[in-house]
Amino acid sequence: VTQVSVKRRDADIVIRPYGPGRENVVGRKIGRIGVGFYASRSYAERFGLPSKREEWKDHSVVGFGGRAAEVELADWLAHVTQGARIALRCFSDADLVQAVRAGVGISTLVCLTGDHYPDLIRIAPQKLANGTEMWLLAHPDLRDTAPVRAVIDFLGEKAKIDRDRLSGRNAG
Repeated sequence: VTQVSVKRRDADIVIRPYGPGRENVVGRKIGRIGVGFYASRSYAERFGLPSKREEWKDHSVVGFGGRAAEVELADWLAHVTQGARIALRCFSDADLVQAVRAGVGISTLVCLTGDHYPDLIRIAPQKLANGTEMWLLAHPDLRDTAPVRAVIDFLGEKAKIDRDRLSGRNAG
């Protein structure tokens, strides 16, 4: 996956799960993205859902396949699901979502994604991980131009309004 660069002018504005770093961009953190455990309704009907740590040994998990950016999330998945059988490892978010929807096993998903699919159930909705920060960034030469400023202000305001949904605290 090629990363879009504001510095190289691939885009005027980017939304990223990390801040400016060394890149010559300016911006602000506009929220946190919540992550939860999800299973398909068909999986839940066939196997039930774990409600205690010792019950994970009776379940299958869809894991991550080597994405360094998600090490913390993979560690959380492994910690909570100790004893579970790893049925599949996925290298892309799209594959992960499709595997969970197909009933292969339980996995962590960004709440915005998991809550979008009516065939998925969030397990233990009160247990969320604040998966990552969400940053809105722009090139310093462009941030005060009318079109860029309008988009930044609009997205910042929408993120404020949708804060609970982004964080996973509200599935609505």
